[in-house]
Amino acid sequence: MTKAISLSSCKIGRTGTVAYLNTDDEAKMRKLMAMGVMPGIKVVLEQRFPSYIIQVGRSRTAIDSETAEAIYIIS
Repeated sequence: MTKAISLSSCKIGRTGTVAYLNTDDEAKMRKLMAMGVMPGIKVVLEQRFPSYIIQVGRSRTAIDSETAEAIYIIS
C-alpha cells in the first residue's frame, strides 16, 4: 500500500488522489468539501508560493499552507 503524504510536502506538478483530510476544524472541512476536495478525488499541485494552487477537476483554487498540510494524497 502506498503511504499517504501531505500536499504541503509534494513537488509542483504532483498528481494524487485524496486519501484523507487531517483536520478537526469543521469550517476548514466544509471549505475543502465545497472546493471538491474530498477522499477519492484527484488533485494536482500547480504552485507552492506565494500560496498553494491546486487543480481539482477543471477548477483551480488557492489554499494556505495550513490547509495544504491537512490534505493527504496517494499517487
